[in-house]
Amino acid sequence: MPRTPEDPSGLALARVAHALEDTVGLPGGTAWEPKWDGMRLLALADGPRTLLRSRHGADLTAAFPEVASAVADQVPPGTVLDGELVARRSGRVDFGALQRRVAAPHPAALTGLVPAAFIAFDVIQREHADLRAQPFIERRMALEELAAGWTDPLTTSALTGDAGVAARWFRDLAGSGVDGLVAKGLDQVYRPGTRDWRKVKHASAVDLVATAVMGPATQPGALLLALPVGGELVPVGRSGSLSLTAALALARQIRPLAPPGGAPSAIATRIAPLVVEVSADVPWSGGALARPAQFLRARPELHPVEVEPDLALAGCG
Repeated sequence: MPRTPEDPSGLALARVAHALEDTVGLPGGTAWEPKWDGMRLLALADGPRTLLRSRHGADLTAAFPEVASAVADQVPPGTVLDGELVARRSGRVDFGALQRRVAAPHPAALTGLVPAAFIAFDVIQREHADLRAQPFIERRMALEELAAGWTDPLTTSALTGDAGVAARWFRDLAGSGVDGLVAKGLDQVYRPGTRDWRKVKHASAVDLVATAVMGPATQPGALLLALPVGGELVPVGRSGSLSLTAALALARQIRPLAPPGGAPSAIATRIAPLVVEVSADVPWSGGALARPAQFLRARPELHPVEVEPDLALAGCG
């Protein structure tokens, strides 16, 4: 097996905040950065043996050769960057385009049509030296030193310690491929698996978990939706009917499960739990959706345990 840089176990995470005001006062003072609408990515620089790994450990190196080559050429071996993989279309970050590329039979073949970029927001290892015990402000300084000579498709995420600037970003960047802000304490160390950071998202959508589809998995007609409560997925309703385009795209992202007892249902097909975004304009009644929710998109890069019931209930209606 080829040698790779030391692989830090796990990623630092963010807890959802209901409002921007709930993100102030983090240890050492709060700094804010855009929450890019892409896929979390670890870039493990090691020259020709550079690796790109998703938050769930999937190897994306071959799928995004332009990013892997840039990391290999511009980042010192033994360096591990944490950031966001994004696709840009028409001058904006386009998550749908990124999803289509990831789901394509040969993602690398779409490099020219759907070019990807890597937006680094943290460095957790620098030339084999573990930086996770250092405060965020020092890791950020190290990141900016590394990035001084970077060129596309590598860049760093914008950062501000000014609450007024953060508020303007939250207001003005909506719809440009930024779906909120992430807040970090300047004195916070990098703790894998711990939700020390905060994130605040625009309220146009909420995350739920799809547990089944109406009709066949090859062309789902609608989704049965749930929320994680007490370690279980509790049904809360369904989506509205899916358009043909949405159904065919979703069919490539779902994984059908064998029905209990082996007898398939003519009405619904169980699937591996999949995080999806639905419109936040649906009211709740008695802990369930009062009417079918509009399906917006799948979020396969998220895990169902990351869906927060309180935020979903507060966001809708």
